[in-house]
Amino acid sequence: MATVPSSIFDQCYERALRHPQGVDTTPSTRELASEGGGLVGLKVLETATVLAGPAVGMFLAECGAKVLKLEPPGGDVTRQWVLPNEQASRGRSAYFCSVNWGKVSLVADLRKEDDQMQFRELVKEADLLITNNLPDQERNLGLSWSVLHAINPRLIVGRINGYGTGSHRPGYDSIVQAETGFVSMNGPRGGPGHKMPVAMMDVMAAHQLKEGLLLALIERMNTGMGKEVTVSLMDAGLASLTNQATNWWMGGHLPEPMGSEHPNIVPYGSSFTCADGLALTLAVGSDRQFARLCEVLGWAMNPDWATLSGRHRHKEALLGALASAFSRLDCATWLEMLEEAHIPAGAVRGVHEALRTAQAHRLHLHEPGPHDSGQYDPGLHGLRTAVFVQGTGIPLGPPPPFEAELTLGIRRNV
Repeated sequence: MATVPSSIFDQCYERALRHPQGVDTTPSTRELASEGGGLVGLKVLETATVLAGPAVGMFLAECGAKVLKLEPPGGDVTRQWVLPNEQASRGRSAYFCSVNWGKVSLVADLRKEDDQMQFRELVKEADLLITNNLPDQERNLGLSWSVLHAINPRLIVGRINGYGTGSHRPGYDSIVQAETGFVSMNGPRGGPGHKMPVAMMDVMAAHQLKEGLLLALIERMNTGMGKEVTVSLMDAGLASLTNQATNWWMGGHLPEPMGSEHPNIVPYGSSFTCADGLALTLAVGSDRQFARLCEVLGWAMNPDWATLSGRHRHKEALLGALASAFSRLDCATWLEMLEEAHIPAGAVRGVHEALRTAQAHRLHLHEPGPHDSGQYDPGLHGLRTAVFVQGTGIPLGPPPPFEAELTLGIRRNV
C-alpha cells in the first residue's frame, strides 16, 4: 500500500505525477529521478519561465533534485512557441522541451489568495526557488526576498533578470546581445552585425546562476541560512566578452564582424570548401602547428607566414592560398591527413549531423510518441545539460504537459 506523503511539497509533487484522470503514468521515470545524483532530497520550486531560469531547474533535476514547476494560468509562454510545421503535444513545444525535462508542473495563480497561501506553505519546505520576475512583479506575487526569507530562513532564492536588481527593464536575449557588443562583432566580414542563433545570454546567465546556487548550498551547510543569488543577462553577457574586452582595453582593437575568423590568430576558425563541396575549419594556434600544416599541404615555408604576427599581417594572401589548396581533395581525406599530423581541424557539420554523433547520443533525451517513426518530429526530445555526469545519467521524465485544471489546490472543474 502506497504511503501518503506527509509534506505539502511532496503532496503537490506526487499529485503532479498523476495522469489527468487520476492514475499513475506508465512507468513514471520521474519517480526514478531521485534515485541518483548529488542533489537527491533537494526540493526546488520554479516560477521562472522562458529559457534561462527553466534551464537551471532542469540542471537541478538532472542532479537528482525534485523540481516542482509552478506555471501561470496560461502556462509557460514557450509552450506556445511552436515551429510552423510542429505539432506540440499537450503544450510541449520543441522550445519548451529544451529546458524542462525531469520536472513536474502545476498551475498557480499567485495573484489569488488561495494559491498564494499554498505557495507560502510550499516555500516553508523548499530548499530553492528559481524566479525571473521584475521587481514590481516580485512584490505583487509575494516573491520579494524579505517575504520569502521570513517564511523560510533556509530558503535559497535564485533570480535571473535583464539588467540587475535596480532595473525595471525586462530582459530579452536579442536586445542584450546587441547591448553587450555581441551583435556588433558577429556575422560576415563587412557586416552588418548579426545576433547569434542561440539565446546565448540566457544560456550564460543560467550557467552563472547554477554556480551561484551551488555555492549558496555549500554556504548553507556551514551557516544554516539561505541567501539570495541574482544574475542579470547584461552582467552575464559582459563577463563573457573575455578576450574581446581585453583586446579593446589593452590593445585598442575594436572587434567587428569577421565571419568565423579569430581576431588574434590566423588561421583559426576560418572555413575552407573541399573538392566534394564539404567544408572544414582549422584551429592553428602556434607556429609549430602551422609548420606541420605546410608539410601536409606540400608547401615550402613562406617567410611572411612563419610567425603569428606575419600570418596576421598577410592574412588575406594566406587565406586565399589555403582556400585554393583545400579545394584539391575531398573533406574526409584532408581531415584524415590533418589528424595524423596532429593539426586541429574539424568538419563543418549541420545541426542534424552533429546530433548523429556518439556524444549527442549519450546526451539525447527521448520520449517516443504513439506513432514514432524514428524521424525528426515524433515524440519528445531534449539534450542533457549536466554533461559532467558520466554514463547516461539518472532517468529523467519527459517535460510536463500543460493541464490548465491541475492547480496548486484541488482539481477544478472547467
